[in-house]
Amino acid sequence: MPLAYLRWGVLILVCLIAPIAFAGGTKVRRAKPKSAKLVRLKGGELLHRDAATAFQRMTVEARADGLSLRVTSGYRSRREQRWLYERYRRGLGPQAARPGRSNHQRGLAVDLVVGDVTSPTYDWLASHACRFGFRRTVPSEPWHWEYRPRITVPPLPGQDCLGRIVAPELVPPPVAETDRS
Repeated sequence: MPLAYLRWGVLILVCLIAPIAFAGGTKVRRAKPKSAKLVRLKGGELLHRDAATAFQRMTVEARADGLSLRVTSGYRSRREQRWLYERYRRGLGPQAARPGRSNHQRGLAVDLVVGDVTSPTYDWLASHACRFGFRRTVPSEPWHWEYRPRITVPPLPGQDCLGRIVAPELVPPPVAETDRS
């Protein structure tokens, strides 16, 4: 009788352990971003649909002010982020976040052609990007902007994103309740 219990105990143990062994241990795999949430911008780069919508609105306003916002990098796959990170670690490329730590992988970060912090494009972004939910998050990278509408504070009325006073003729008039339809 004790031998039968031992056999059943071994069988139960195998049944409990086998799924873990065949599943590759306890390694957790992250889901790939759903392509339905990614939108292709005019230049070909991908962004999360909410970030893309805000970026397109921002691009239209920049164009009205005589500037062109060009994206050099948007969404990145984990594989691409790993490649960039490894190049950075070997001293062969610019700073790159560790895979899994970059908002590029979520489609929420864009790298733009801005020049340096004294360029008209950078000044425009610093003055206006917060109104669209974008903010600069890497101090050493003036080209890197992230879509973070929940924590990006819009400017006060009559001011830009830097707190500078905006000329009254540039501030759109408030919309009265009766004008909204």
